[in-house]
Amino acid sequence: MQAEGTKSGHKRMLRILFGCFIGMLLLFTLFSNTLLSLTLPKVATVEARNGELVHRYQGSGVLKYRDEFPLMNTMGWKVTNIAVKEGDLVKKGDTLVVYDSKEAEQQIEDEQANLQKLKLGAEESQHLFKEATINGDETIIRNAKRDMQMEEIEIKTMNRKIEQLQNELVSNSKLIAPFTGIVIKVNAVEGLNASNEGADIILANGNKGLEFEFTAPAKVTANLKLKEKIAVNISSTAGNKKVEGVIAEIENTNAVNSGIAENEDAVAIVPMKRILITINDFEARNGDSVVVDLVNKTEEEILLLPNKAIHEDGSGSYVYIVEGKQGPLGNTFYARRVSITVIDSNEHESAVEDFAMNTIILESSHPLQDGGKIRTNY
Repeated sequence: MQAEGTKSGHKRMLRILFGCFIGMLLLFTLFSNTLLSLTLPKVATVEARNGELVHRYQGSGVLKYRDEFPLMNTMGWKVTNIAVKEGDLVKKGDTLVVYDSKEAEQQIEDEQANLQKLKLGAEESQHLFKEATINGDETIIRNAKRDMQMEEIEIKTMNRKIEQLQNELVSNSKLIAPFTGIVIKVNAVEGLNASNEGADIILANGNKGLEFEFTAPAKVTANLKLKEKIAVNISSTAGNKKVEGVIAEIENTNAVNSGIAENEDAVAIVPMKRILITINDFEARNGDSVVVDLVNKTEEEILLLPNKAIHEDGSGSYVYIVEGKQGPLGNTFYARRVSITVIDSNEHESAVEDFAMNTIILESSHPLQDGGKIRTNY
């Protein structure tokens, strides 16, 4: 009887020990799985969404008068007086700059003296011609007639030269305003010769309004049209104001974007547009800073992914999605690479072609591998 009790106690003890052993195995298995999972890449996820891809851009510039006319002294004469300053309103016919014309005046006097000599010579030839005609000397007649013809030509040439010099004197002794306008630049310096390459005065016609231009990505400007009205924000010393502008010109251009795709040697040509906007507002001033906010979005909803979730290599664009598999100790998650086709993108999102609405890996604590195990936030 005692032996049976002892045998039963041993069996119970063995069951307890076996149970403890199995429990220890399970504990160590769970503990080792926990330790292993801590070494796996931890990922943050996001879901693809349907929406409109929006392109935004802020174009800026400086207002200037639409009609700016450079005025200069083509003779390069010395400036003796400047009658205006920047910002002055002048009327048509007003004197802007006076130049030293003494040398030109002296040249005209000298040429008039030469002309008088030619006329005296012509009178002498006529007198000889008359005498030869009376005496019937054919040789003298021919010579006198030839001299008279040559002197007539020289007199006409000299008259034209004097007329040209007089016109130059009138045109260049003073710089005259050809229209009523505003002086926006004075380059002339009193006491120095005028430059025959640059403008002494730049005069603007304020009645034709102001303009500014800027370049913007073609994606943002695709919906803009000529003569379309657009809101313009003006910033000046008087404060900020919103006015209405009109798109006067849209022109194709390009910009070079270097260092793309983390490659400093890479160069891409980015399609751009040059936009010219005109403004007619009595409070706007030449030199005011202006800003235009441009927005362009897709006409219909498309599938959008964050740019942060999209990767690229030599084979194209791709994302990593989360795949889960049921196991004896719970779900195990893996990263799987999926190729995608990017249609368009902005600073934050990209539009992609048809793509299964899977859970997408946005970022990871370690580099991912296709089929590699991961840790998720859920």
